[in-house]
Amino acid sequence: MKKAGYGMILLGLAAISGLNCIAQVNTKSANRQVMLESQQAVDAIAMYPRETRKVIFEASEYPEIITKLDEMQKKSQGTFAALISTFSKEEQEKIWNLTRYDFLISDLAANPKKTKEEINTLLLNYPQEIHKTAIEEQKKNYKLLGQIDKMNKTYESDFELLLNSYPPSAINAFQKLIKMPEVLGILNDNMKYTVIVGNYYKKNPERILHKTDSLNLVLTQKNTQEAYDWKQSMNKDPQAKKEYVQAAQEYAQENGYQADVYNTPMTEFDTNYNSNPYNCWFGYPTWYPDNSWNPNPYWYDWGFYLGSDRQPVFIGLPSSYFMDWYFYSPEHISKFAELSNHYYNYYDQHSESMNYNSVSLSVNNWRNNNRDVVTNDWDFDKTNRVERFRQYGNMEASRRKYNLSNPKQPIGRSEFINKTPNRYYFLNDDVSKAAINQRNSGTTARGIIAEPAKRPTVIIPERNGRTVQQNQVVNQQPVNIGTRQKPATINQPSRSSSSDQMRNAVQYNQNTWRQPQQPQQPQRSQPQPQINRNPTPTRQPEIRQAEQQPTRQPEIHQAEQQPTRQPEIRQAEQPARQNNPSPSNNRR
Repeated sequence: MKKAGYGMILLGLAAISGLNCIAQVNTKSANRQVMLESQQAVDAIAMYPRETRKVIFEASEYPEIITKLDEMQKKSQGTFAALISTFSKEEQEKIWNLTRYDFLISDLAANPKKTKEEINTLLLNYPQEIHKTAIEEQKKNYKLLGQIDKMNKTYESDFELLLNSYPPSAINAFQKLIKMPEVLGILNDNMKYTVIVGNYYKKNPERILHKTDSLNLVLTQKNTQEAYDWKQSMNKDPQAKKEYVQAAQEYAQENGYQADVYNTPMTEFDTNYNSNPYNCWFGYPTWYPDNSWNPNPYWYDWGFYLGSDRQPVFIGLPSSYFMDWYFYSPEHISKFAELSNHYYNYYDQHSESMNYNSVSLSVNNWRNNNRDVVTNDWDFDKTNRVERFRQYGNMEASRRKYNLSNPKQPIGRSEFINKTPNRYYFLNDDVSKAAINQRNSGTTARGIIAEPAKRPTVIIPERNGRTVQQNQVVNQQPVNIGTRQKPATINQPSRSSSSDQMRNAVQYNQNTWRQPQQPQQPQRSQPQPQINRNPTPTRQPEIRQAEQQPTRQPEIHQAEQQPTRQPEIRQAEQPARQNNPSPSNNRR
């Protein structure tokens, strides 16, 4: 009887053990699936420097704080937007800009009877670009500044109260992370991922950092390689390069910059700026595109600046904002037909990089939006592709003009082309082939994309005797702040290291988090990335192998080892530019 009893116990233990094993397998499988679904969050966080990633992972151990912070931010941002809603758009933007500089509003609101000399002395603690606005607003809207200062102190007090019962490590992490509201948005919008990575980090922080170091290296190398390829391709195509500069200057002009600003040669010193993000409690102007926490200069969106010889010095790919601006207007596509063709050629070589490559993504989106016109001949008939772009741009511009004049009887692309087949002879052939393919596949072309949002412009100090308009500024803090405690910030040792990583991280986030939905990719063979199953002796499961870098990396601001992404490293399958549940970056 005893043996039988022991046998039953052993069987029971074996059954429980088996169930536990199954549960563990199921849990790992579910976690892996979450990582795959959160690919964009994984990559976005991986792009940050190691020390920043460490702060992010420490904060991920407390997802309840992230959720409560999100609720607090939505409430505070809504209250602030309502407070200044009666002002003009221009005035609102000035007020929002003041919130980007720690203690500035508090200093301005301290005494309404400050003399001009006292205000000027106070402003010595702040960057030159904000002085004029600060003086104007202190004189014109002193009472409002007092209200804003009171609100900010209330929110900071609530924030301290929220963290009061947590350990010092959590307090330190969130004090730093509150200065990076775009990261808080990523964590909150991907809460399943946040919980998983926080749990893994709590158990084995070094393993998670090590894995994300590997992924960071992969992404850094790939981004650097693709930026290098972009620069090389431009230098080999003088006409496309010339049109690129012309298009970039039109972009800057349409975004509010003056010709003497964007035509002025610059040096690397002139572009060596860090952005002051908008205050997390007040948000950014509601008319800006999503995730506009860090204003950027026109040359940031260009992907180059004009050097002393007035030739472009490439610092990376053009931003997704620039690419959206370009492809939204058919006039750009025809006017800069050589550049349009250059984009397409680059896409041919990097069509697998949908997750973060702005050029590949934009060309892919444009193809999908025009499947009734863009056929396989665009891929194979490279000789006539420039003319195809020219005909497309002219046709689409004329068609949109016709539809504006005839809103009750709009006409589609195919029908418009068929009305004048001799004028758009290449497109006429393409439309005929596309019609057959669509009938066979049951697919239809997508509609016109939404009008791209304009980027904010910011005045920054004089350099070399001129006033320059830009959006990134030196990240200075007041120097004479008495006993006030300066907000904790993440150490950034040098421009060539962490600050470059932060810039690439922001660029990456722009490309991956801004659009709510990604169009379906066209059917074309796309090389799959290699997977490095065993990058280190400690066995790095499922980390993508970094592509080989060029032996010489000219003039590209290379991000140093950037944060690799999350724990539980996902099976490195090539991300298709953020299709995943797109985070709602609209923090309001």
